[in-house]
Amino acid sequence: MDRISLKGMKIYGYTGCLPEEKEKGQYFIIDVDMLCHDIPGAVSDKLEDTINYAAVYKLTEDIVTSARFDLIEHMAYEIGRKVIAFSGLIDSVRVLVRKPDAPVDGEFECMETEITVARREAVISFGSNMGDREATIRQALDMIGQNPGIEITKLSSLYETEPVGFENQADFLNGCAVLKTYLEPVELLHYLQSIELELHRVRTIKNGPRTIDLDILLIDDKKYDTEELTVPHPRMYERAFVLVPLRELGLYSGEIPEDKAVRKYGIIPN
Repeated sequence: MDRISLKGMKIYGYTGCLPEEKEKGQYFIIDVDMLCHDIPGAVSDKLEDTINYAAVYKLTEDIVTSARFDLIEHMAYEIGRKVIAFSGLIDSVRVLVRKPDAPVDGEFECMETEITVARREAVISFGSNMGDREATIRQALDMIGQNPGIEITKLSSLYETEPVGFENQADFLNGCAVLKTYLEPVELLHYLQSIELELHRVRTIKNGPRTIDLDILLIDDKKYDTEELTVPHPRMYERAFVLVPLRELGLYSGEIPEDKAVRKYGIIPN
């Protein structure tokens, strides 16, 4: 991995839990390390092919001087989010915030925290069986791509599939997409749910008709199990309409359940 670092930035800010910290302020010492798979500017010698560290300094300075956060942990996270969004070259950002004048009785060099913000690979499935199914899927994917924290990197073909569970409904169009995102898993979930809501997804009958269905299948090789989100998706390996497009994307090589027909419908138009 290539790296660009800004070390020991001394910036006056107003983050702290105590009222006087937000009123009087204090200096913070900040490091920002940006890891990249490749920096084209190393070969081209062009500023537009690298990360402008002067711009990253200004971005960091703006956050520190304007914020009134309670925690330096949150300050570090916000810096990391802004920096990783600044350039698609950046795969991860490590932010170290030191607080040398922390209001703590005792002798110490500084209090500090280190936060890392990284792009993850997420895999989602999508489906629709109401109205113009293909147009709705295309609209949902466009809305996903409009989020600055998400990039669609791979897209399967569309597959027409018979309904599972509640069978008295129209056939679905289904597919899968691979995303690159620095959104937190629950943040990604909420964004996908907001798209479902905007496209008039109504949850009345379990496995019933829907204008759009967006499910998170995988996030890197990690496991998540909360009240809101379970990853890997607990039923993905039971569903041919998920596994067939995953196999097309090179993400699955096992057996495909044969209980429901999955017919190739076509590619999603550009």
